Amino acid sequence: MYLAKPYKFGHLNSSKEDLPFEYGDTWAVEKTSGPERLIIAPRSNQVDLIGELTSRMPEPFDVLYVFLVPRTDTPPGRYQSPDPLTRADLTAFLSRFRDYFETDGRHDVWIRSAYDSSLLVFDQHNVIYAYGPLEAFEETLRSRDFAKVPDIHFPAPHTHHYNREFDDDQDALLNYWSWKVSPLTEQDQD
Repeated sequence: MYLAKPYKFGHLNSSKEDLPFEYGDTWAVEKTSGPERLIIAPRSNQVDLIGELTSRMPEPFDVLYVFLVPRTDTPPGRYQSPDPLTRADLTAFLSRFRDYFETDGRHDVWIRSAYDSSLLVFDQHNVIYAYGPLEAFEETLRSRDFAKVPDIHFPAPHTHHYNREFDDDQDALLNYWSWKVSPLTEQDQD
């Protein structure tokens, strides 16, 4: 029996089959109600790209794990790292949970510089929103041959996958630090 590889984000083809969706290593500038941001749509290896982008951000870092869709009895919520993290701490955390972050859609991960307003948000649609030193982030993207496009669109309809294979990673992540936990906000559920 063939078992399909788990994936985080999918789309429905014309036959209504749910298939993995991959972007084309692209990025765009988006206007917001505040400053502009980048929306970055990597084909794969999102955590490696996040590592490169955080190298453009001053340490220390704060992590906010936005736990949107539990598959177990653990309640959803916002899990904030208890102390500022060094670059090595952040790298170890991202490395430990790479597969979970890249292959399961039950969460968003926010990484903020505690020094300035730099922020990366890796969301459940498999895109990265980047705020702060946009020119430096753009240099990283150009060095990786990402193409600038007018905008990034999510497939419609699309699907999110919450894979049983990652339940142990979910529990390990929620026990990784003594997180500061708060309820989800309206913004988290958009």
